[in-house]
Amino acid sequence: MAMETWRLFFNPEGDAADVVSYGSALAEGRIVGKYQLSSEQLSDSVVIQGVRKKSIVAGADVSVDREAAEDQDIDVAGAPRQGRRGAKPVGSVNLSELMAQSSAKFDAVERDLDEPAVLLYTSGTTGKPKGVKLTHRNFFSQCHDVAAELVPMTADDRIVGVLPLYHVYGLANGLVSSVFFGCSFGLVPQYTPTALLDTIRNIRATILIAIPSMYMHLLQLAYARKTEMPRTLRISVSGGAPLAHKTLADFERVFDTRIFEGYGLTETTSAVSMNRSGEEFKPGSIGPPSSGVEMRVVDEEDNEVPDESEGEIVIRGQVVTPGYWNLPDETAQTIRNGWLHTGDLGHRDRDGYFFITDRKKDLIIRGGFNISPREVEEVLFEHPQVEDAAVVGVPDKRGDEVVKAFIVAKNGTELTESELTEYCTRNLADYKVPRRIEFRSSLPKSQTGKVLRKELRSGGGRDEREITREV
Repeated sequence: MAMETWRLFFNPEGDAADVVSYGSALAEGRIVGKYQLSSEQLSDSVVIQGVRKKSIVAGADVSVDREAAEDQDIDVAGAPRQGRRGAKPVGSVNLSELMAQSSAKFDAVERDLDEPAVLLYTSGTTGKPKGVKLTHRNFFSQCHDVAAELVPMTADDRIVGVLPLYHVYGLANGLVSSVFFGCSFGLVPQYTPTALLDTIRNIRATILIAIPSMYMHLLQLAYARKTEMPRTLRISVSGGAPLAHKTLADFERVFDTRIFEGYGLTETTSAVSMNRSGEEFKPGSIGPPSSGVEMRVVDEEDNEVPDESEGEIVIRGQVVTPGYWNLPDETAQTIRNGWLHTGDLGHRDRDGYFFITDRKKDLIIRGGFNISPREVEEVLFEHPQVEDAAVVGVPDKRGDEVVKAFIVAKNGTELTESELTEYCTRNLADYKVPRRIEFRSSLPKSQTGKVLRKELRSGGGRDEREITREV
């Protein structure tokens, strides 16, 4: 039987049908893919990479640049609004009709463990999205070896499914893990802080798997309501982006839970290490690697560096993808001698804990000094009037890079450039102090909470005032 691919595009009103469609497609021996098409990260003309015959089936509410599509030799078909008797794209099957006609008796198609199970596209925050092939073995190892150790689950657990299933974090740690361990899985189709809080309370959730901004929103809601918050969460997991230590401490106190901060990539089938709250917790760390996962820090020649020395973090294990879909050159560049090169700079301490200093592409170089945006951001987060912050490097008049900070001030506060500059001067080396500060009402972020630094560098989404201090 030839390998077939089933692809479901982003459904903004996600529901239980997503769970059914994932599992049933795998049972049929297909490769599953679920994508979000977003004009925030790609241009208005969207091209799905790796498909030999390029075509777009656009819904009734989707606008497609047909002229650009024709220039790229892409076929475009418009799907009419759906109804019981409405027209459907040729060759398509309505899920509800399929379920009504299907039998409960079936034999799943056997697949080799090393064949692709899921095709997920990277977020494209540092370049064009790439299709990551994740095999049946990848997911089995992630559940059996990694999740079982990092976030132990039982059939009595009730997990909140608030993360999108087109991202590996929500898919692997939420849906797949809950099925593997027999947990209950409570869906939040459309995220709002109130909907998430209500779901936690209604299902008496024991495990929350979320991103940093969601923890911030829940805290804001708790402070605004000034009522008792649900305290059923035994474990809360944060990932997708760094979590400010102050947010972590405040959330644990208000919700009487413990937050585990995980680290992983699409290419590693999600988490490979965990920094557990408690006696073994180390602020700023991503923790030690899980069993079955090897992590090292290497230099530019791929030689392992001593502990406490900075280099690129590389990963090896059965959770690592075999490569990118139809991109052999990119695969060979990223996976060398069996080691996945993450693009993350960091170091390992003498206890075996790893620390991320920054993305290689995000590192700011000023006057020959390397500056970690994350280090500056952590200092900014400690300011009592800062709600959110992001730091990037931007060119100055001399062609050098300067540190620019984007700040979201807390509601009801009047934060000034001079106050922030004085604060940073007290807590940072002079060359790390932001020379430019821009105040915004919000920061552009991906669906998993990663700050879109490319958009900040290009000046996109400017919505407030900009104040600069030039040296």
